[in-house]
Amino acid sequence: MKHLSIFAIILFLLASCSAPEQVEISLVPYPAHLERGNGQFTLNANTQLLIQDQGEFSEEISFFQSMMQQAIGQKLSETAGENIIEIRKTEAPENPESYQLSIKADKIILQAGNAEGVFYGMISLRQLLPESMESGEVSEEINLPALEIKDQPEYEWRAMHLDVSRHFFSMDYLRRYVDLLSLYKLNKLHLHLTDDQGWRIEIKEYPELTELGGWRTFNSQDSICIDKSKEDPRFALEPKHIEMRDGTPYYGGFYTQDELREFVSYAQSKHVEIIPEIDMPGHMMAAIAIYPELACNGEAAWGDLFSTPLCPVNEEVYTFVENVLTEVMDIFPSKYIHIGADEVEKKTWEESAEAQKFMKENEMQSVDELQSYFVNRVSNFLQENGKEVVVWDDAMAGGIDPNLKVMYWRNWVGAVPDKAALNGNEVILAPGDPFYFSTPNSKLFDIYNKPLLGSKFPEELRYKIKGLQACLWTETIPSEALADAMLFPNVLALAERAWSTDSAQDWNSFKTRLKNQLPRLDQLGVKYEYNPTTKLIPFMHVDTDEQQIGITLESEISQPTIYYTTDGSQPTSESNLYEGEFYVKGSATIVAAVFQDGKITEPILTKQVDYHQAIGKPVQYQKSWNKSYPAGDAGSMTDGYRGGESYNDGIWQGFTSDFDVTIDMEKETTLNSFSATFMQAAGPGVFMPDYLEVSISADGENFEPILRIENDIPASEKKKVFKDFTGSLEGKQGRYIKVFAPNVQKGFLFVDELVIN
Repeated sequence: MKHLSIFAIILFLLASCSAPEQVEISLVPYPAHLERGNGQFTLNANTQLLIQDQGEFSEEISFFQSMMQQAIGQKLSETAGENIIEIRKTEAPENPESYQLSIKADKIILQAGNAEGVFYGMISLRQLLPESMESGEVSEEINLPALEIKDQPEYEWRAMHLDVSRHFFSMDYLRRYVDLLSLYKLNKLHLHLTDDQGWRIEIKEYPELTELGGWRTFNSQDSICIDKSKEDPRFALEPKHIEMRDGTPYYGGFYTQDELREFVSYAQSKHVEIIPEIDMPGHMMAAIAIYPELACNGEAAWGDLFSTPLCPVNEEVYTFVENVLTEVMDIFPSKYIHIGADEVEKKTWEESAEAQKFMKENEMQSVDELQSYFVNRVSNFLQENGKEVVVWDDAMAGGIDPNLKVMYWRNWVGAVPDKAALNGNEVILAPGDPFYFSTPNSKLFDIYNKPLLGSKFPEELRYKIKGLQACLWTETIPSEALADAMLFPNVLALAERAWSTDSAQDWNSFKTRLKNQLPRLDQLGVKYEYNPTTKLIPFMHVDTDEQQIGITLESEISQPTIYYTTDGSQPTSESNLYEGEFYVKGSATIVAAVFQDGKITEPILTKQVDYHQAIGKPVQYQKSWNKSYPAGDAGSMTDGYRGGESYNDGIWQGFTSDFDVTIDMEKETTLNSFSATFMQAAGPGVFMPDYLEVSISADGENFEPILRIENDIPASEKKKVFKDFTGSLEGKQGRYIKVFAPNVQKGFLFVDELVIN
């Protein structure tokens, strides 16, 4: 036995020496299909580059050789070597961005039918190379794991946005931005070039737009940044964008047409399409301040909500717009031009005799139709010049041409994608929650996981979803360092969601791969901010067969240790260890937390779950829900699901009328208790009801009021708050339960479940 044990040890050691350690594949975005192989490919100066591209991939080959120069210190030779990297052109596939990558011990084959595909295959190879190459560290020899990849993107439109109007960013930063987008296979940069606060693109027909409109004395947004910079220097205005004029500081800058053409060409080499936005008819104060005749009232000013817009019935406006867009089209070869059409202050149109006369002559019933007239006229001009037009979803108010691309951003206005797709428009999903990275509450989990379409979106119209985009608005982001912190690592979550198939997306895997990407970002000098919270995110599964509720807990950190209780007590390391979905029957108060080094961490999750008597019972609505917030339609109040922190999570049901429903218990029932949770978020107009009243009936006609609960949350409360309207039903008998809550503030009421026991 002793000799056998020694022999076994020798075999084990030999096997260990012959089998290289498995390298973790941390590609972001994750490929559609990836299969691990055995062995590894050794990349060094003796590796041969074999090109079979029919002369079509010259720019990509140049990029690849520069990548080799960074990695191993020299370009690959095309003469015979120890092993081979072959770049091969295939027949053009249906998806021009698809590629195949095969890594074996003696050969790497990268094949694609188009330049885009071969470039993205090279990007996957780059992510397999040591991150130290990004800062100039050369390796004599690099081992690459054997694998097979077949890959293509899920969406055509995979975009980031950058607002350079509110605060200006150098051309160097824009080029670096493009580099980082291409590293994660994002293919479009939506450049917001003009707004009220600054005009950033040279227009030769109107030089004053940049001479005057490109500069400003410090405004309120600058003041906010300056104040915040006292505690965080990243909020400081960058000196390179400030000029002193007669002792007064002016902030600004602009891009010349030559600079933009060079930038567009650079982005094209990285397969990033630059899409310009000239926002109109609103957000035009920088231009109207110079040419006040472009406004109906002849002045650049602020209305009740937004700035004075262009005057849609003034022919001089269209001369101006077409002259500007002609130069824009000459600079940007993109087939897309974004014209904004969002947040238009229409009060000046209502007050303009000329506008009212025009509306009457053209049988227009509202100023929304006047906006549609403007959008359609400008769009027709662009379409006649071979461009496709993109607008923000606000443009839909007065009707919209089905040929326009609609960028959905107002996530609080439900069913926008549904309406646009039904109208024939292609839709770009850019909802502010979770895709506005400029907001500090943008959460990595939500970026990766949050549903972007309502449950009622027609499945047969999925093909109308053109892609995904996230935005960086810069009202309070004045520096490159702060922009980096807001963008990364959020960009990686967006990239995977836009590229990878649903089956290839895995949150737990992504968290691990993300951590492995951070050293590369470090080497690239990205000033990212990654502070994953230990906050737990609960999900529910209502099991009506077993009459129980399953609970799943998610977290932003990798492989968290979680303990929980179901009786409302604070968990300890002796409590239930979370190992996956668990179930509770009846009512339970779940309290859970992440533990680190054996100690509980904040915040501690408390979640009420109730498998109550009314689950699955029919509900009659005396007043219907607001169509923008249907949740699960008529079953929402008795489906067992409790909402989270956001009223647009698909569980909270919204009402702009009084809340007035009747539950049919389907038989005479002993009624002991009632509870309903409402939300208040005064900023977007979500308020508590004045009170809630519960009445019961045996026949559905004669009701006896039995419970009234007064609201004690003032409408002036600005913080988001939740209130449980809870009380006893005194053990009375009844079949029908009527619940009434008046909408006194005339805003929104949001409620998630009516709990009856």
